[in-house]
Amino acid sequence: MSKLCSILILFVWTSSNIHLVAQAGRLESEYKLDIPADEVQALWEYIQTTYALEKFSLAEMNLSGEQSVETFIDKYFDDSSGSFAQKEVSLRYRKRFKNGLLLKELVQFKTPYSTDKVVRNEIKFEVDGSKGLGDISQRHQFLKYFRKSDLDRLRFQLAQYDLRPEDIVPSVKLKQTRQRVYIKDDSGESVATITLDEVSHFNFPFQSYAELELELNEVRYTEATEAERASMLALNNLIKSELSQKFPNLKVDQRSKYRKTRVLVDESALSFAYKNSVWFFFGLISLLATFLFIKEQVL
Repeated sequence: MSKLCSILILFVWTSSNIHLVAQAGRLESEYKLDIPADEVQALWEYIQTTYALEKFSLAEMNLSGEQSVETFIDKYFDDSSGSFAQKEVSLRYRKRFKNGLLLKELVQFKTPYSTDKVVRNEIKFEVDGSKGLGDISQRHQFLKYFRKSDLDRLRFQLAQYDLRPEDIVPSVKLKQTRQRVYIKDDSGESVATITLDEVSHFNFPFQSYAELELELNEVRYTEATEAERASMLALNNLIKSELSQKFPNLKVDQRSKYRKTRVLVDESALSFAYKNSVWFFFGLISLLATFLFIKEQVL
């Protein structure tokens, strides 16, 4: 029955919003590279001295680079079976900070990568607590972030996976320290970013890793002509090639941060123990009570 409802929702939404179906969000074109822990500092210093410059040329483009450091707190959501992690879908609520100040909150829905594992679609939902749903949905750990006007878009995206917004539950929470270089062309328009993310899981045993993202500007890439996209892709490929030559231990890993963290957590005995610590505690109390009871009976 739920599958039939999802199909009907998808059909009705598509029929009434057909102009949004072709491109529901922005296209992401990015390379994700794993960084060995002992090379993080050296890599970032190289990026600063090579690309965070007032003027440099690359791929026949005159460019400039500007640095930024930010912090992100990300809550990832999934269904109860963790199907998003398996399908490389990311659904997260993000809080973005700079110098300790909250800059923005939003929900991001990222679809699986294309066959070349480089391009994916991203749909963004603005978060505004004063314009929330205003009913019992405010108590839902996921729906509370949404305005009523965004619910149809959300239902449409989830219906493709045979899910309803009410089916979504919290999964993992991450903290990221993000060091980034914004690359602009000679007209001052953004072209690409080079991002070094140091990621840690919020819960014990606090699994952590670092990754490098080489990403083209989403808005510009989405709206570009085929020729412009080819030029932007050439730039990204060249940066990837230069960095890989300088740091040969960098490894392409296009898995989402959510997928990476879920694997680390699911395969960790310590995470399992932490998640089930309440049950272990009650089990220990039960064993102790049983022991004391038997001891009293024997005496």
